[in-house]
Amino acid sequence: MDDDETLTAYHEAGHAVVGFALGGEIESVGLYAEADEWLPERFGDCHVNWGRVDAHSDWQVQREVLTILAGPVAEMIYRGEKLHPATFAPWQHDWAWAWQRGERLMRDPQRRTQLLESVVVLLHHHLSEDLCWAAIAAVSDELLAHEYLDAEQLAETLSFWIRT
Repeated sequence: MDDDETLTAYHEAGHAVVGFALGGEIESVGLYAEADEWLPERFGDCHVNWGRVDAHSDWQVQREVLTILAGPVAEMIYRGEKLHPATFAPWQHDWAWAWQRGERLMRDPQRRTQLLESVVVLLHHHLSEDLCWAAIAAVSDELLAHEYLDAEQLAETLSFWIRT
C-alpha cells in the first residue's frame, strides 16, 4: 500500500478536480493542513470558493455533495478498493459532511443514504474515465511535488484537462 501522503494527494485531488469541473474556484489544495476546531488533525485540505450562490439551492447542495464525496472516491479508485465512506475511518468526516449537506435534498435518512451511495457509484464511474483520472493524477503529482497549490497553479494544471 502506498504511503499516507500519496493517498491524501489523490483524495484532495478528487475534491479539487470535481469542484473545479463544477464551476468552483479552488482557492487552495494542500497536504498536511492544520487541524481545525471542528475537524480532527488531518493530512490534506481543499478550499473551494463557489462565488455568490444561494447555499440552500438544490443545485448548490448537489455541487457540494459531489465535491465532498469525490475525495473518498478518488482515493478509492487509486487504492483499487471499494470501501464505504461511512464506515472507513479516514473518510467518515467526508461522509458526515455530505450527509449533513444532503439533508436539504433528502430528509428521510434511509433515502438520503441511498442517494449518497448512488452519488459514490456515479462518481466512481466518471472519475475512472481516462481524461478525468488523468486530471486527478496530474493534480496529485503536483501536490506530491509541492505540497500546496494555490488557485492559479491549480487552474494552470487543470486547464489542460478540463475546459470551463
